[in-house]
Amino acid sequence: MIKETNIWCAVPACTKKFNVEERHFFRFPKEHERWLQWIRACGRLDLEPKGPEYAYHNCRLCHLHFEEKWYKINKMRTRLHPDAIPTIFFVPECGK
Repeated sequence: MIKETNIWCAVPACTKKFNVEERHFFRFPKEHERWLQWIRACGRLDLEPKGPEYAYHNCRLCHLHFEEKWYKINKMRTRLHPDAIPTIFFVPECGK
């Protein structure tokens, strides 16, 4: 997990709907094929010309986009499984 106050999720609607402080963020992978899977899954094809290194250093996805089986949260650290691919992109309405 990355603990910075100026971090937001790369999925635009996600950052607007949920409190950032209640989320855990993961860097985009550096490995090209997995990076492509991530940007395609979250609809961020605008990142393709910038490349995986750019996304790794500048973009994050929050844990809300991964099934619980792909990450572990404990007091010290949040870990994402190396094969995890984001698959959850619905944004529930507030209050529902």
